[in-house]
Amino acid sequence: MTLDTEPRALESYTDVLVRLSVDPVLFTLIGDRLHVLLRRRTWQPFEGVWALPGVINPAGEQLKETMLRELNRLGLGDIWVEQLKTFDRPPQYADGALLAPGRDPRGRVISVAYFGLVPPTCHRVGGDGDAVAWMPVDDLPELAFDHAEIVRYALWRLRNKILYSAVAFQLLPPDFTLTQLQRVYELVLGERLDKRNFRRKVLDVGAVVETGSCTQQGTRRPARLYRFSQREFEFR
Repeated sequence: MTLDTEPRALESYTDVLVRLSVDPVLFTLIGDRLHVLLRRRTWQPFEGVWALPGVINPAGEQLKETMLRELNRLGLGDIWVEQLKTFDRPPQYADGALLAPGRDPRGRVISVAYFGLVPPTCHRVGGDGDAVAWMPVDDLPELAFDHAEIVRYALWRLRNKILYSAVAFQLLPPDFTLTQLQRVYELVLGERLDKRNFRRKVLDVGAVVETGSCTQQGTRRPARLYRFSQREFEFR
């Protein structure tokens, strides 16, 4: 379609209002459980209901800039994050009657979701007036809009990505034990892993290197500390 050949086709869309929402799904580990960051809404729609800490994309600003600005406002400006998926479900009408509501009661709002991993040193989050909290992904409250669907998809994506990349290291401190690394995989995947096989895989591919230091665990035998070696770790 060009402006010269089909100008009326463009004119027919002048009354369509579409807004974009940028919704980050941020995961971290707290108390041996995987958590996601939520914010209690203090405005309509869904006032008082928990939701992802999203924000409407303003005119003239790129989506990623909007997302990074919101992360900075929450105190999370330096974390691993990537685009997840676009979620769009407009209301469905027939003969002027509403057959099925859209994902947002205010009208056509398309959500561009991102997901990120927050290290244990960055658990304190929130800006002025924010009612934010980390919630365990296996015990979430009712969420506004279609945010429960977005969280489920982000978790599915994370569980797949952790099998072919080194993304798990984003949930660890710079120096860690192999037990800590294995526990990250178990918490994300939701299953127990064989200790011997896991350590063999990690060490054989050179995913980690020893730091030369050990943990201080009182009367227990100190555990060796490792550091990510910047190689891709394919767990499958």
